Amino acid sequence: MLPDIANRLDNIPFAGIRKVFQRANELEAQGKKVIHFEIGRPDFDTPGHIKAAVKTALDNGHVHYAPNDGIPALREALAMRLKLDKKLNYNPQKEIMVTAGGQEALYLTFLSLLNEGDEVIIPNPCFGPFGLAIQLAGGVAVKTPLLPEQNFFYDLEAAKELLSPRTKAIIVNSPHNPTGGVLTAAQMKEVVDFACRHNLILISDEAYDKMLYDDSFVSPATFPGMKERTVICGTLSKTYAMTGWRIGYIAAPEHIIGAAVRLQQNIMLSLCTFAQHGAVAALTGPQECVEAMMSEFARRRKLVLEMLGQIPGLALTGSPGGAFYAFPKITLPGISSSQVTDYLLNHAGVAVVDGSAFGDGGNDHFRLSYAVSYEDCRIGLERIAKVMQMFAQRSL
Repeated sequence: MLPDIANRLDNIPFAGIRKVFQRANELEAQGKKVIHFEIGRPDFDTPGHIKAAVKTALDNGHVHYAPNDGIPALREALAMRLKLDKKLNYNPQKEIMVTAGGQEALYLTFLSLLNEGDEVIIPNPCFGPFGLAIQLAGGVAVKTPLLPEQNFFYDLEAAKELLSPRTKAIIVNSPHNPTGGVLTAAQMKEVVDFACRHNLILISDEAYDKMLYDDSFVSPATFPGMKERTVICGTLSKTYAMTGWRIGYIAAPEHIIGAAVRLQQNIMLSLCTFAQHGAVAALTGPQECVEAMMSEFARRRKLVLEMLGQIPGLALTGSPGGAFYAFPKITLPGISSSQVTDYLLNHAGVAVVDGSAFGDGGNDHFRLSYAVSYEDCRIGLERIAKVMQMFAQRSL
């Protein structure tokens, strides 16, 4: 008889995005051309100067254990970028640590802050691991609806009704995954005021902080008195096309960093040393690579928004101002998002993610990531248009 699996995993499903990715790979193995709109991963190579720094680090013997909180040079580089880009002052010795990507930053944060039954307000829809990581840390994710017509801003009146004596924190994610929504400074101030009024810790997922098209980035930690109440979870994955490097960070008050470092000591000890040297080069080296990547994303975004606007049965509320996602709504009666996304993948060779993978607030939507070539964007959207025309005719 096989041993039982821990019951903490009873309600932890495999990621919906990965299921789509695996099915797309199966179709490609059969010789079919698939447009990969499902993966939130820049399709650019990591810039050469970053890879060169890793090669130098290897040649110099940086192949052993690193400090639990990351090599000093990387923590100092992160502090430098936080000051230059966000006007925030963090002590690199006590208020910053390096993590295995932004996802581990979130997980260590929840493990450090939550006691059994503590509640965290999360957006609905949202990045899937938010709720699951909270659950694995013993907490309870409380889903709060967003307002599509207001940049997918929190419905704070609804959030207020969901507060309880166990509510400990609220997550803000701007630019937002899966919608691409970006909060204005005034909207961020409303979230900040809400957190202060109800004595909540504010956890800011800033994975896409450099990926904006119209507005400048606003971190909640920049508001007066909020640095002490905010935990920033960040990553180099998107900004520098370093998803496989698994380099993220936490910037937070000293006692929270101390707790997260103790966890890191017992989870994975430390991050890959030579990869951290590459991350230093990313943060301190030329930033034109970021500008060039964002220029190309802007070109694709323009095409995606123009073509989506002409497809029957789809509606896009607002214009996604950040990241590389569009989140169209299916407006045909009697047609579900799962029907559309399954047909697109299995019959049209277009991999998108059912919006329900991001919570029930994503029902009747799908996420399209334009982190593929301009030509693939065009081909994929032409295929989507044909499929939606077919569904539109069926619904008549």
